[in-house]
Amino acid sequence: MKMHLAKLTITAAVLGVAAFGSAQAADNPIRIGVALSRSGNLADSAKLYWSGLELWSEQVNAHGGLLGRKVKLISYDDRSDPATAARLYEKLISDDKVDLLFGPWGSASSATAAAVANKHHRIFFNSGGASEQIEERGFKYLFQTAPAISAYVANIGPLAAKYHLKTLVFFGRDYPAARDMLKDMKAVAKKQDLKILDSEFFPAGTTDFSSLIAKARQLNPDIWLSIGYPNEAIEMVRQMKASNYLPKVFIHNGASITDFMTASGKNAEYVFGISLYEPTLKTKGNAEFVKAYQQKYNRSPAYYSAFAYAGATVMGRAVEQAKSLDQDKLREVLKTFQTDTVMGHHKVDPVTHKQVGVTGLLVQIRNGKREIVMPEDLKTMDPVIPMPAWDKR
Repeated sequence: MKMHLAKLTITAAVLGVAAFGSAQAADNPIRIGVALSRSGNLADSAKLYWSGLELWSEQVNAHGGLLGRKVKLISYDDRSDPATAARLYEKLISDDKVDLLFGPWGSASSATAAAVANKHHRIFFNSGGASEQIEERGFKYLFQTAPAISAYVANIGPLAAKYHLKTLVFFGRDYPAARDMLKDMKAVAKKQDLKILDSEFFPAGTTDFSSLIAKARQLNPDIWLSIGYPNEAIEMVRQMKASNYLPKVFIHNGASITDFMTASGKNAEYVFGISLYEPTLKTKGNAEFVKAYQQKYNRSPAYYSAFAYAGATVMGRAVEQAKSLDQDKLREVLKTFQTDTVMGHHKVDPVTHKQVGVTGLLVQIRNGKREIVMPEDLKTMDPVIPMPAWDKR
């Protein structure tokens, strides 16, 4: 009898410890720190970026969290200012003592925040900064989950080769992303024997593109490539139609934003856009992500949302593989870690930690929808090249 009571006592003690451990795990969440632009010029896109991270955290918690602990997001407003972002990541590390750091939206803030994280030997998941210069600074604790700038133009070469396009002009807004993309476009052009006839940067605020149209009319390129904002793409198309000019292929990254299609109407048809994510993308888990996102936010996810969701997916799976939040153990895992996300296959260069797995997309607007035309294995439709002239539509 005494032995039986002793066994019951031991069993109760073990159960009590287990219950205590479970309660402790629930009361001790993994804290993930992020600074986001709740105000300033990046606020609208950062809001969509946040929604991807928020959805991921809710789904992870619904399935028991990470390492048996729930996750909790700690967020501050960086006011779209890189210096403020740096100060806030210092606060997240030193004052809030978060377990993991998730990058902000935008390359400029990602660059300053990554420097702070590296100084403290803290893993920094760069999920919102595409600039390759961030990874070229030799930071040991920085890992890029966002597609690199080179991904934006990667498929222009294969498109040119397949459809016998030989010449190109590059007209970009004067800002770092466009300069980075021209550098990468030159490498693509050299590899594909594609001749860049001219390149020019126009200042922010430019609304009159008649001089560029006149130059293109004279040079007669097969491809017009522009990097900038959607409002610039809207004006370029409007002015091209007004002057009855159209290259065989007009590509603008701003054409991948719904605002471009809404404002341009039928003029948007056949325009090519550079995209990094589409809800129709046939990647692993994307259909489920789109469904869950639509149920929560009553809209389809934008690529900003996919950036965050994919980055958080990499973060969570890497933590589970490392079985630890120890920053050096996690760093060793991340150097060779690969996984499939809604944006494609995550893989980094083991030395620079630059994203090399996820590629960009070329889309063409057809019947008011963005159809993927490159790469071949992900396309939803073949492109129409050359674009039909304005009077032939």
